[in-house]
Amino acid sequence: MEWILSRYNPDMLWLADDVFTIHHGWLFTYAEEMRRRSIRIPFECITRADRVNEKVAETLAALGCFRVWIGSESGSQRILDAMQRGVTVEQVRNSVRLLKANGIQTGMFLMWGYEGEELEDIEATVEHVRQTKPDVCFTTVSYPIRGTPYYERLTSQLVLVDDWAKSTDRDYRIRGRHSRQFYRHADELLRSSIAESADPEAIQAARERLRATFQEVEA
Repeated sequence: MEWILSRYNPDMLWLADDVFTIHHGWLFTYAEEMRRRSIRIPFECITRADRVNEKVAETLAALGCFRVWIGSESGSQRILDAMQRGVTVEQVRNSVRLLKANGIQTGMFLMWGYEGEELEDIEATVEHVRQTKPDVCFTTVSYPIRGTPYYERLTSQLVLVDDWAKSTDRDYRIRGRHSRQFYRHADELLRSSIAESADPEAIQAARERLRATFQEVEA
């Protein structure tokens, strides 16, 4: 860190560790060493909701952290349990609350389309984001990663959309999954629901489009 700052003099850093706060003992030792060396720079990082408590939030703020990203994935506890995420919706909300209380922005990663997701799970996710109020959120549609139980369960439904030499592990279509249009409407419902000046008519229109495309599936 000291070398990066002296050589490049950046305005901020992105600490790309998968879960920067995974080991609290390490985090507090690291923070103490940063204080000892008088090193402080704005940075953002990723965490799990169950690895944030009041002391962790205070430590991140003292280090200069200005934004923390959390893999919330879903606002439906049923879907989180199916994913074996090991966190609860309430833990996500509490971690965001603690971070905000320490002046740290929050970003939230969300995932549509996990196996078994229903309309009520999407509605639960929209309501979760509306209540939690992260500063920013990103959505993606779930995709199977080779070697995971999720991939093994869906193997017979996977269709590679391009020649294998030109494609990546994200370039699969899942036979029987809801259409891309359906997930675009899910995004639309989310955006309209959390807009600063939410329009009830726009929200209802997005909800109706989502429901109207529920039966559309990938061939």
